[in-house]
Amino acid sequence: MKKAYTDLLEKAETWIQAHKEEYICEVQGLCRIPSMSRAEEARPGAPFGPDCRRVLDAMMERGRHYGFEVQDHDGYAVSVSMGDAQNSIGMIAHLDVVPVGDGWVYPPYGATYLPEQDVLVGRGVSDNKGSAVTALFAMRMLRELGWPMRHGLRLLCGSSEETGMQDMKHLVETGLAFPKISLVPDAGFPVNYGQKGSVDANLAIPCTGNLIRFDAGTVRNVIPDLAQCTVAVDVDTVRKALDGLEEELKQKMTLEPCEEGTRIVAHGRSGHAASPDGCDNAIALLSTALCRMELLEGSCAKAIREVAALTADAHGESENVPYEDEESGKLTLVYGVAHLKEGTLHLSADCRFCVTLRKEQLVPQLRANWTERGFAILRLEATDPFYIPKTDARVTALQELYREVTDREDEPYTMGGGTYSRVVPNAISFGPGLRGVEHDMSFLPQGHGGAHGRDETLFLDNAVTAFRIYAVALAMLDELTD
Repeated sequence: MKKAYTDLLEKAETWIQAHKEEYICEVQGLCRIPSMSRAEEARPGAPFGPDCRRVLDAMMERGRHYGFEVQDHDGYAVSVSMGDAQNSIGMIAHLDVVPVGDGWVYPPYGATYLPEQDVLVGRGVSDNKGSAVTALFAMRMLRELGWPMRHGLRLLCGSSEETGMQDMKHLVETGLAFPKISLVPDAGFPVNYGQKGSVDANLAIPCTGNLIRFDAGTVRNVIPDLAQCTVAVDVDTVRKALDGLEEELKQKMTLEPCEEGTRIVAHGRSGHAASPDGCDNAIALLSTALCRMELLEGSCAKAIREVAALTADAHGESENVPYEDEESGKLTLVYGVAHLKEGTLHLSADCRFCVTLRKEQLVPQLRANWTERGFAILRLEATDPFYIPKTDARVTALQELYREVTDREDEPYTMGGGTYSRVVPNAISFGPGLRGVEHDMSFLPQGHGGAHGRDETLFLDNAVTAFRIYAVALAMLDELTD
């Protein structure tokens, strides 16, 4: 790597350490806004609700504070830029977050800083508001150091990444001029050169009888750790049936009498739908328990039996689509939201399919399987995979930078998670997650700390490393791009 870049890495270390307290405050300011994307609360200038509008306004205010140009893209996203925004190198982050759920140790929207662990805890600190601030500070540093840039720099912040990337899809459809090349800091280091395709569907099946309620999950891309139902059966009968289940499943259920009969709650383990291994889908637990207890009467018995069958695995075996390839591994298929409404059970489906597969091959098979089981398909959207060759000059340059900073030889990788790279042209996902870095997590209960879980964390040493990489990556891409 050029000496100028290694020197810039050293300067970046000094700069960010001098601005660390300021960095923490900026992340806290954004994370204390509960910016879940809610299209049902849309209003003029706020297509994803008032909280997303607030967080976009906050980012623009901080951009102005630091002397950058800002632009509002009709409430779908905002830009913070320096130099020629139409001839720019970009970073693209999102300011919307997933729901928080219950059971946090620290306030979900407190963005609490724990000095002993040097960590921030709160929804959005790592996914993805911390990255937005990192990008903003990288722009500040390059400007303050007077680094000679051939292009402008532009930070684009969206507001519905977690709910289908409707923000960037809208900007693509309406002809926004995106940066010539962008980094998406919403994955892990090193370079992510491929992302699985996606199928997002809403299913419905008749569900009447003695199942009064069934509720689980809030967003399709999070595996729910809690599912609950109400059955019109007395608690003693339910308890006797529950006692007949295998111990492992029984231990994950709790019962309580209620006015309509008995409330049953299943306790699983949450996680991202793109990485279901190691998670425990509460919908699968509850539907399986209901089937094995044999308490249901009416069409709800068939509905729950089909839900139990679909959720029996998370890799498409149940739907006869168990695809995998060498580049990206196994297909994943997760059902993350289930609600019983007026005699119909609604179920979400989140499928991430291999980079060598096309949606035209997969979607007809899924439609046929779901229909045969008795589900109506209310909505289905499919997106093909993202892929760039490992030999691309941008990939090799970023890989070299990563090796220089971390002294690791990790290869570029593919993943099931979807970022803005799937939607935005010339956008490469790169960090900020670091491999081979372990932290003492004893200050949190087991299972807490993940990006979509309880007590989401951002360790500041990781943020400093990511900052150094991004600052130099922008300089390198500026030189590589015509």
